[in-house]
Amino acid sequence: MKPICKIIIILIIVYSAIYPVFAEEPEWVDPQEKTMRMTESFTREGYVIEATDFYDSSALITVFDAKGNLVTRNLTRINDYFVVDDRMNITIIDLQEVRGNIGANLGFNVSVDQWVKIETRVKRSPSIKLSIIPKGIEIKNRTIVRCTYIPGSEIPINFSIRNEGKAKLKDIILKINTSLPVLYNEKLNYEILELGAGNESDVITVRFQAPYTEERKLISISVEATGYDIFGKSYRAADSASIEVIPQFDNKIELIKYVSEKVYMGDIAVVSLSIKNNGSYKIDNVNLTESLPQGIEPIDTNLSWNFNLGPLEQKTISYMVKPQKPGTYFFLPGSSIIEYQGTIDYNKKPVKLMVGGPYVILMKSASSYDPVKGEKINITIEAKNLGDATAIVKLIDTIPVNYSLASEDQTYDNISDTMVLHPGISGSFSYLILTSGTGSFILPPARATILDKIMYKDERYTQSATSAELVIKVREPLKIESSSVKITSAPQRSASPESIETNVPSETPKSSPGFEVYMFIIFFLVIRKLNLRK
Repeated sequence: MKPICKIIIILIIVYSAIYPVFAEEPEWVDPQEKTMRMTESFTREGYVIEATDFYDSSALITVFDAKGNLVTRNLTRINDYFVVDDRMNITIIDLQEVRGNIGANLGFNVSVDQWVKIETRVKRSPSIKLSIIPKGIEIKNRTIVRCTYIPGSEIPINFSIRNEGKAKLKDIILKINTSLPVLYNEKLNYEILELGAGNESDVITVRFQAPYTEERKLISISVEATGYDIFGKSYRAADSASIEVIPQFDNKIELIKYVSEKVYMGDIAVVSLSIKNNGSYKIDNVNLTESLPQGIEPIDTNLSWNFNLGPLEQKTISYMVKPQKPGTYFFLPGSSIIEYQGTIDYNKKPVKLMVGGPYVILMKSASSYDPVKGEKINITIEAKNLGDATAIVKLIDTIPVNYSLASEDQTYDNISDTMVLHPGISGSFSYLILTSGTGSFILPPARATILDKIMYKDERYTQSATSAELVIKVREPLKIESSSVKITSAPQRSASPESIETNVPSETPKSSPGFEVYMFIIFFLVIRKLNLRK
């Protein structure tokens, strides 16, 4: 045999020997520690783990199943471990022995206590959970899930997979089984490469079509998923759901909404609902619920009804509403929801209500809300017409007597004004009040009566408006205290330093401490220098 062939064979043998070392190791999770003395035991994952005996630097650990049958027995040293049924890892993490004297007859320096501390961990594995839910319809922030369909209608179903285990799942196959025909050539088999622990797949939506039937029919939709862990062990899960298909003529309720097309501020609008049973059977326990656009208030009704419908019976429900301000209001699809026999339906077409007329808002303000006592503040009353018709506004405000805020027992008078405001126009009037007292004063709200310029004689079109109240906090003025120092005469300029006589000698280098010693040293050094030159 050629040398090169021998080398290749040797490499193959070596590779096959070391390959398992590089294979993916089990992931042991959820560690739990337990300390046991001889014959003590505890239970985990259906196993009874016992400290059977102790030897030099090792312990005999015995594992039984739930029925008391021996599973394995292992003599293990510190930091060594063994695996039970490929499901549990048992590691010795500490082993202690206490020695002592227990009597002349029994011995000296003998083992009087021993215990072992072990750590158990379980093998990480994936777990499949399936979801199969009909796709909901979003209506006014509410999700409606249908489970009943008529022949020919579309049935969208959402499928998803969640890995609720503690290890990743790979090579997942999702299979959908049903007798329903599939729309748009959509698939019934899907592949998912990998799903981590605790992760969920994207939602898979498959659209089916409800088949023709002459009677009520339940149709099952089942789903099955298969995947593998990192060791190739397979995991499987299945789930199913049912939808109901009913004949189109069988107890189908038709719902139509109507509303007054246009009203004026002060008028009452009427909403009418036509409910018809197109089937040949009686329908019991029909629930109807209404919702209104913001700015529309119902009059004496709770907007929900329960009733029965006989075969081919048509029922009309009407109720009154009152608009709060002018504008265009839309009663959108889904504002009427009807529930019967497990079916949920709703109005399909929007209807519109237009409201005209004046609409005045009132505002009251002050030039200052925390004035100083004695200060005058300006109070302003402003009215603005936000409607689409001219308004006559009669204003009434409550003012302090004599236009003065004097005390907490303040008395008030009324003043009034009238103005005509066209659409989009505002008007105002002002007055001054004096803050002659201190404290917190509440100025009552201003009020207004609003009349339509054309239909002012009809009380139905009379409106009212109110402003917010004002809180005025009057404070005392700040007081500046005078200095306590009394000046008796004009201050005089002080004498210059040169004119000050003193008996202390001036500090010069000649009279400085040590000056004489310093001069003596210099003189000595000069004399010595001259002697050296001679």
